[in-house]
Amino acid sequence: MIRFAIQMLLLCISSITFAEIESPTGRVILTTSGAIDEFNTDEKQAQFDLRMLQQLPAHEIQTHNPWEEGIHHYVGFHPRDLLQWLKADGHILRLTASNQYVTEIPLSDFNDWDAIIAYEMDGHPISVRNKGPLMVVYNFDKHPELRNEVHYGRSIWQIQTLRIMEP
Repeated sequence: MIRFAIQMLLLCISSITFAEIESPTGRVILTTSGAIDEFNTDEKQAQFDLRMLQQLPAHEIQTHNPWEEGIHHYVGFHPRDLLQWLKADGHILRLTASNQYVTEIPLSDFNDWDAIIAYEMDGHPISVRNKGPLMVVYNFDKHPELRNEVHYGRSIWQIQTLRIMEP
């Protein structure tokens, strides 16, 4: 109950501070680009460290997945919150991993299936060795219909870039 109250307080605070998030002070773990209105540059690019992403409202999923044994508890952010802060408009996210694997995920997957981009697993930041620091997580236990090659392919890990595709 206390954890829920703290999360609700952080949600209220983070909603207020979206526009106040500054440049990364730690190691950049995500670079966004594409249909971003918040930044008046030709590059239309924003970079984030873990601290910055943790300021977005946190979402949780507890599930099995095909590449880890057992049930794991994931914490991360919903891309709609990131897009809202960036004043971005798009319906497709093109995600690229450190090994140059690329997948495109409709934003509707995150809305319809409550998928998240996770930065924490079982109470710890996700290490690069364990598919981090960022990975897309679907709740395969809650939605068994997602257990297919399409959604497994969209479950990208070691995410480095997120490109917001224009509508």
